[in-house]
Amino acid sequence: MRIGWVGAVAGLAAVGAVVAARKLFASDDDAGAFDVGGPVGPRREGLDPTLLEILACPDDKQPVIYQREGDAERLTCTSCGKRYPVRDGIPVMLIDEATVGPVPTAEEVAAAIAVRSEGKPAIVVATAAPAAAAAPAVPTASAASAN
Repeated sequence: MRIGWVGAVAGLAAVGAVVAARKLFASDDDAGAFDVGGPVGPRREGLDPTLLEILACPDDKQPVIYQREGDAERLTCTSCGKRYPVRDGIPVMLIDEATVGPVPTAEEVAAAIAVRSEGKPAIVVATAAPAAAAAPAVPTASAASAN
């Protein structure tokens, strides 16, 4: 009889652990698969503001800002300009995964800091190359007559 009670208690403990784990790690995708009785909140957009305050560039240990350009999200170092991707809401803070970009301007840093407390990325508008730099050099009439 004693083994029966021990087995029942162990089984209830295992079920309780599964229910607790489901509550802790449940997402919207699997909320209906095993309803544990509590409301499951909507998926959070962006990153945790506290995390954004403590993250730093792994290369030079300087602050990073959270940005979005198109559909791509990234953390950009305010000192060296390295861009670390954010994939599925997870910052990939590996130097090997970083791409080198320009150092953010003061306006970009200020915009990112302004929305940091909300955990949202600052929107970056892709800049096109200036027309003068993109156009090929065409000789003018005065240059042609000088030859």
